[in-house]
Amino acid sequence: MRTSCEKSKSGNMRKPLLSPQPGEIWQLNRHLRFSEEFSLNQDNQLFSIEAKSFLEGDAPPRYVMIVTEPEVDIISVMVLSAETDFISDIDLVIPSHITGLAQDLLAETWHVQPMLIFNLLHSVGKRLSRDIYDRLLNVGDYYHGLVNQQSEINDIEELGLNVGKRNTLDVAEIALFHQRETAWSDVLIIPVAVHNTYIKSVSLTDKIISHSLQIEQELIEFQFNQNIVINSLSNSFNQTQIILSRWWKNIFEPEWQAFSTSPNLVIATRSHNNSQNIEQDVPLLIQQLSPENDESQRQRAAKQLGEIAVGNSDVVQALVNLLRSTSDDETLWVAVESLRKIDPENPAAGIQRVRLIDLGMEIAGKTVALAVGLLQKFEGDVSVLLQVYPTANDDYLPADLKLRLQDDSGNILREITARRADVYMQLKFSCEVGERFSVQVSLNNAHFSEYFVI
Repeated sequence: MRTSCEKSKSGNMRKPLLSPQPGEIWQLNRHLRFSEEFSLNQDNQLFSIEAKSFLEGDAPPRYVMIVTEPEVDIISVMVLSAETDFISDIDLVIPSHITGLAQDLLAETWHVQPMLIFNLLHSVGKRLSRDIYDRLLNVGDYYHGLVNQQSEINDIEELGLNVGKRNTLDVAEIALFHQRETAWSDVLIIPVAVHNTYIKSVSLTDKIISHSLQIEQELIEFQFNQNIVINSLSNSFNQTQIILSRWWKNIFEPEWQAFSTSPNLVIATRSHNNSQNIEQDVPLLIQQLSPENDESQRQRAAKQLGEIAVGNSDVVQALVNLLRSTSDDETLWVAVESLRKIDPENPAAGIQRVRLIDLGMEIAGKTVALAVGLLQKFEGDVSVLLQVYPTANDDYLPADLKLRLQDDSGNILREITARRADVYMQLKFSCEVGERFSVQVSLNNAHFSEYFVI
């Protein structure tokens, strides 16, 4: 079964005593903890109405299936619900005779979230079999475009699971149910965000507290750090943040549109086509995509295939295999660009949305558009592509236009500047689930910022 792909950020903190295992079903604790020492009022405005209802005891108990083995204090879980009326093609019912519980449970295969192990209350019922565990994850992975092979209904039902005939994307009441469940998952997500922020704030002073201060000094220092965390969280959540994980569920903010529907967007791209490309041997280029070759060779081959092999199913599969076998961000996005030319609707090509700069901001008399692409990497991280394009009748970006990538504290991680006759500019990087970053587009004193969380 899967192991956690989250990297530990908690230094030498004591490991929790709980040891849940993949496939087990656990009941959630209504009294949240955010770390071993830090706490936050559960009436805080950070929580959605659905989350507050659960925390205040006005909603039934909730359960989750363990997806990954715990690593220090973070674990991944699949959300379960007692509302089995919302059975669909991706919300599968696990009958009570399989779990050993008094009620059937709805497995939300699309809804896997990280959470703090502290907030698991106790295990219940029977541990699910490896076959059932794998099948539930496969259904969710197919929905998110992470695998190409869809589970057959007969295979699902042979395991004792019940699958509905309703397509979740076409039924309004199921879509509304998914929105409520996404809002409810603040119970899982917010403690992880608080915990990570707290860990960052105390790590710098940990040695000083441990070796230099007396007990009274430690209490004063801890209170100081706790105030820093609360202020940091307050500032962070006051900013409007785009939750990119919701994009995998086809939940988009209104201003973020598909390229094909974005008004006034004219994307100019550099072209390196020449007559020699048409003469390239497609099977030879496919061989050059092999992991045995270096990344630069794989990039060249992937780019050429996108220019000459439109409609070729063998090339489509070869590019999908490339996406599953490289962690190099440059190679990934070259392969995505070619795959979108050959097979525009292929789910392996990830997600890409675009928005015009907020309030129609004009920069030197020109408007620009910000595009964000997401791609799930095979080792668990997310590859992000940032691009800035001219719009309307402009062929080039304004000279000296800057694109900045910043961390959640506002520190500049990377920056690029448009030159004369640049038709676009871009940045590629990888993030872990739960990481925050911001993007700034600026020219002289005019600037636009957007805040994101994976």
